[in-house]
Amino acid sequence: MPIFEYQCNKCKTDFTKLIFAGEEDKIKCPECSSKDIKKKMSMCSSISSCTSKTSKGFS
Repeated sequence: MPIFEYQCNKCKTDFTKLIFAGEEDKIKCPECSSKDIKKKMSMCSSISSCTSKTSKGFS
């Protein structure tokens, strides 16, 4: 159940949505209800188990 970021191609609203398996076709813009949307590339981060003095656990 990942959270994805989307942008409406009609009104350019950015929004996030928690998506369950098989529900991708039900996504619509919360502002204008358009189904003409695109999935955006999301930033991600991770926590490392590294114990280096320069790293604060993020990579």
